[in-house]
Amino acid sequence: MLKSLLIKNFILLDSVKLDFTKGFNVLCGETGAGKSIIIKALDCVLGAKISKEMLLNKDLPCVIEAVFEKNNQETVISRETLATSKFRLNGIMSNLDEIKELRESLIDIHSQHQTYSYIQSKTHINLLDNYIIKKCPEYSELLNAHRNTFLEFKETEKKLNNLKENQENNEREVEFLTFQLKELDDAAIKANEEDELKAEADILSNVQELKEGTYSSYWALYGDSQSIIEALSKIKYEIQNLSELDKNLDEAKNSLFDAFENLKDTANFLQSYSNNLELNPSRLDELNERISLIQKLKRKYGEDTDKVRDEIASKLETLTGGDNNIDELEKNYEILKESIEFLAKRLQEYRTKNASELSKLIEEKLKTLELKEAQFEIKVNETSHNELGQNSVEFLIATNKNQTPQSLSRVASGGEISRVMLALKTIFANIDNVSVVVFDEIDTGISGIASNAVAQSMIELSKHSQIICISHQPIIVAKADNFIWITKTHSNDTSIKIETLNDDKRLEALAQLASGSVDETSLEFAKTLL
Repeated sequence: MLKSLLIKNFILLDSVKLDFTKGFNVLCGETGAGKSIIIKALDCVLGAKISKEMLLNKDLPCVIEAVFEKNNQETVISRETLATSKFRLNGIMSNLDEIKELRESLIDIHSQHQTYSYIQSKTHINLLDNYIIKKCPEYSELLNAHRNTFLEFKETEKKLNNLKENQENNEREVEFLTFQLKELDDAAIKANEEDELKAEADILSNVQELKEGTYSSYWALYGDSQSIIEALSKIKYEIQNLSELDKNLDEAKNSLFDAFENLKDTANFLQSYSNNLELNPSRLDELNERISLIQKLKRKYGEDTDKVRDEIASKLETLTGGDNNIDELEKNYEILKESIEFLAKRLQEYRTKNASELSKLIEEKLKTLELKEAQFEIKVNETSHNELGQNSVEFLIATNKNQTPQSLSRVASGGEISRVMLALKTIFANIDNVSVVVFDEIDTGISGIASNAVAQSMIELSKHSQIICISHQPIIVAKADNFIWITKTHSNDTSIKIETLNDDKRLEALAQLASGSVDETSLEFAKTLL
């Protein structure tokens, strides 16, 4: 249960503390007195958004603290907000996710917005599913399994469609890459091959000049009696004889010997080189053709053809294998399709069975709320596949005899909608075992006998959960265990006054609520209500 709520610097509230009791608590007062501010503060301490405009004094922090008691254990949740919000759980810093998770087990706040949401048929499947989950925890696992499988199915379908749409382009690209890879593999360009080929081509292009030049050089060195080597031989012989007379000539003699041998070797090389050179036009054509091919491929692919070749091979492998393999994707697609169809069928079985059960429970509850002729039906239809399966769910109601149940939004009046919401909340609260249920004007549009039926329903519900309710109906307010009266004052600044009424003040408040004034007649009516 909610034991107390402390609110500081929030909207029109400077500082106030409300104490709640077990059972049925009612917040009451004239229209516009500020009752909904209390519910808004409770919503905010449990994680709802607080804007800067909600601070009464924009320079001071807003502080809200809620004290809950469950299973004889207190839980204190507080929130301090200025530029940012700080949450504390039992005095220890907490975060929004933790607070929202805790909220689920502590409290259910039913607002006018939620009433509007419940009317919309798109929310009905979630309401039915929540009912089933509370009864059958394994249903939650089934829902998750279907959702995850469906998402994987849609991703596979998207990938498969993309591949099929681009298959023609892919085939052309594969064909082109295959051609490029073959072109590079056939060329088999070696490292430094172009330089080596150019060097050989240069020789063949100038063979005649090289042959004549090297031979004439040989002839000058060693060709006849007038050659350089012959002249050097005579000088070598002369110096050798002289060195025997003067050892200082030994170094010159040795140099001449070395020069003589080197020139002989050079002459022999030039002779051999010249003799071996031959004109070979076919080989030159072959070299030029190879050089031209290498230069063409380098212009096309870049200087590093080995690197480009590896990149093409890798891209080709990606396009022709792995996750992009259409056959594998199609097999996986069919497997996933069978899985989601099986899981969707299981979901539909659960929904159909429990829709009938929940319909009867709601219909029975509506009868106790003075909708004695009400027929309530939860229709489970088949629809296109989505994350929730292959069903749409719609709540149908007929409030009078001889009517065919139709959509809740089309048939029910405001007062009837309120009672449908109360019926739903009563059923869900019993299943959820939630400790606190808050109703923000659940009695809108009802009066008389219906108000009394709603009050009795509140009393029954308060035996299992603490009820906190905003109400303007004297018949409902009179049944409360704890009566909190809220008034707005305008002395200097607008402010809100909140007080828990004792028996005498409760009588006067009921009289005023019932007739707009406190007199003998209205007081007697209030006594009757009490």
